[in-house]
Amino acid sequence: MRLLLRQAPSWRGAVGLLGFVPNLLSSPPTLLVLQHTHQGQNLAWTVVAQSGQYAAPVAGLTVSGWTVTPGSPVSGAQPPDRVVQFYVAGRVQPKLLCLVDVRYFAQGGVWVPYYRMDEHMYFVRRGDRWVPLTLLNGVPALVTATPIGFANAAGYYQGFSFAQTTGPITLTGWTVARENAGSLPAP
Repeated sequence: MRLLLRQAPSWRGAVGLLGFVPNLLSSPPTLLVLQHTHQGQNLAWTVVAQSGQYAAPVAGLTVSGWTVTPGSPVSGAQPPDRVVQFYVAGRVQPKLLCLVDVRYFAQGGVWVPYYRMDEHMYFVRRGDRWVPLTLLNGVPALVTATPIGFANAAGYYQGFSFAQTTGPITLTGWTVARENAGSLPAP
């Protein structure tokens, strides 16, 4: 059997002519979009489904809270679960604010991302009670989440808004990893 190829000016052109070779240059799907309206401008930061460390697109931006909105649906096999770790400015280095678990669920012939937030909270034992380690003026620095819609049977939401109880959030970046694949250092 002979395979005839036209001469292509680049290897990308040859890949396009073969047709059965997958596109190796395709961008990863969007896991989620962080949205906020800041001084009348709509901000939208995209978090992609590729493992790694990412710095915030705008350094030092302090806002009252963020809204997690759905990323892009994916066709084919169910994508693996992902964990997005959001970091905020700390005194010496960035500190972990919260984890967002991303799981894809079948919907209308495609896989749609759903989300669940887990706050990363440290506690210490003081006498006979557990006390949050992250206190600001005696108030625990908790993260509040307001879901968008109802949770599905597995406890995941189509999106949610989150904020800190003690004040505004200055995101410094995030990491994306496969579920149970180990953690990455802070960005």
